Amino acid sequence: MHGEHLRGHVINERVKFWFAKAGLVGDGRPITSHGLRAGAATDLAAANASAVTIRKAGRWKEGSRIPEEAYVRPAEDMRFDPFADVPVHDPERRNE
Repeated sequence: MHGEHLRGHVINERVKFWFAKAGLVGDGRPITSHGLRAGAATDLAAANASAVTIRKAGRWKEGSRIPEEAYVRPAEDMRFDPFADVPVHDPERRNE
């Protein structure tokens, strides 16, 4: 049925909107929904997940090298965390 799925450009616009709304500043690379996919792949790699696990999580084809070659960011990129200053709801924390 027509209209049941969001198109890629709409998702990218939403990601850009919420990134800016949160007051985040990028490192010069474009802000896109692919950044969310790369972030997840990078986090899995940093947690020593296997290549198979990363491929399954990102829904890449069996044997694909795309996650390792394009989506898992190098360790030096891990120094910059644009989400570090985003407040996170903590129900255990009392208002101070």
